[in-house]
Amino acid sequence: MSYLVLARKWRPQTFEDIVSQEFVTLSLKNAVSTGKTAHAFIFSGPRGVGKTSTARILAKALNCRSGPTPEPCSECVFCKEIAEGKSLDVIEIDAASHTGVNDVREIIENVKYLPASGKYKIYIIDEAHMLSQSAFNALLKTLEEPPPHVLFILATTEAHKIPVTILSRCQRYEFKKVPVEKIKESLASITGKEKIRVAEETLYTVAQEADGSMRDALSLMDQLLATFGSEIAHDDAIRILGVLDRTLLRSAVAGILDKNPKDCIETLNRATEKGINPKRFAEDLLRTFRYALLLKTCGKETVTELSDEDKDEIAGITSGESVETLESLFNLMLEGAESIHRSFYPQMALEFILIKLSTLERTVPIESIIKRLESLSGSIKTGEEPRARLDEPRVDYQKRQAAADEKPVKTPPASGVEAPVNKPKPEPGDLGSVLKFIKSRNAIMGTRLEQAKNISVEGDSFSIIFSNHLHTSHFRKSETQAELRGYLKECYSRDMGIEIADDTRAEANEPGGGKNDKSENKKKIQNDPALKEAIEIFGGRVVSVKPKQKE
Repeated sequence: MSYLVLARKWRPQTFEDIVSQEFVTLSLKNAVSTGKTAHAFIFSGPRGVGKTSTARILAKALNCRSGPTPEPCSECVFCKEIAEGKSLDVIEIDAASHTGVNDVREIIENVKYLPASGKYKIYIIDEAHMLSQSAFNALLKTLEEPPPHVLFILATTEAHKIPVTILSRCQRYEFKKVPVEKIKESLASITGKEKIRVAEETLYTVAQEADGSMRDALSLMDQLLATFGSEIAHDDAIRILGVLDRTLLRSAVAGILDKNPKDCIETLNRATEKGINPKRFAEDLLRTFRYALLLKTCGKETVTELSDEDKDEIAGITSGESVETLESLFNLMLEGAESIHRSFYPQMALEFILIKLSTLERTVPIESIIKRLESLSGSIKTGEEPRARLDEPRVDYQKRQAAADEKPVKTPPASGVEAPVNKPKPEPGDLGSVLKFIKSRNAIMGTRLEQAKNISVEGDSFSIIFSNHLHTSHFRKSETQAELRGYLKECYSRDMGIEIADDTRAEANEPGGGKNDKSENKKKIQNDPALKEAIEIFGGRVVSVKPKQKE
């Protein structure tokens, strides 16, 4: 077969070609240049990150005609034979198919012979963790004290399965996953040299699907190249690779944050029609919430798997949500993804999770609740309208507060009447609408008026009778009456006189008056706005009401 796949055609030939393993390549280059190369190495790490390629390059560096050198020429006979896998002095052994002790004994027998043409005889044992325990035991002595012309390189994806007796006799180098950005850059370079027209968005998708493996990324690109030729459209690539389109993914996230379960289910149906597995949908959704939480708490630098455009898009969608809400969504999605993988009906399980997420109540930080309680308590004491309402979402409160802070400060009129607000005027004959209008201007004043024992209007006189002495004292203040007089003038279009009466003594003199007064006080305390809001938030109840102790 004449065709050579991209993973083999573009296999690294020098240490500089190894992608994102700078620490390993730097150490090996220094060892070769200083002549301090160990007799045995273990290269461990994920699949497709360059372990075997690095072993071959190290063999070239030691056996190159101009070597040992950290920069093999790749032109001499030795370098070419090693690159093509034809060298008699570089023996590659697949431990997965040569696991027995007899295979190791054959290695031990051949170790004593000098190299055929090069300077060193190098054994590269791939997937070394597959060797049996007896094979490892047979290799121990030779691995510890090999002849000076022999070098062992063990490559493995599961270093924890290798006995510690072997590990202690080798220098170990840990290879890491290749970052998405590095894979994308390498793919862009290779596709440019191969004259393949592919969008940058597609390169990012392939890099993300590779999961840190450069070899997997090239294999996926080979698949697309075989299917579509030298021009690869992004939509076609998404369909062939079975990847969830990020537009659908963002639509599902937006539906969850907007509390719209219908949009979420419709998005899932569209994804299913395109052949997306529900388990894959759940994984990508979980990953998106992870990105959103990291972006919210740690910044863009911590998310290396996404492009800057994707980061900005996710940050924009979730900008109005608190960290606590994103934590709750991530935890629920994590539990849901695990249950979906175990379920015999993943589609229905995912539908349930989406509905649950899209109907989840938003979490308000405890610090915010305390601040709003303090703000409401202070407003009640001063008689001002509270700037923080405990029943409104945190985002709405922040927007309302920012808008209020941006408004220019206006000097109130001498009469103490606030500037009119665009609210419909009530009917003068409807006392209920008058109280509602006053409450819309000053919530505290309106609430206290609603607790009055009796309110009547005769001609130009507005009479109020309170059974609470505190309310009576408050409304007898000149500034309070001036403010109320301004509201009444707006309602009745004329100046109104105000009469305030206190009926607490009359109730006390009635039979059982003291008991009735205590009951009324308890009722009024339970109707206190701050207390109601606190009960609604914390889910408590009033157990008893005790009078304040005199000092």
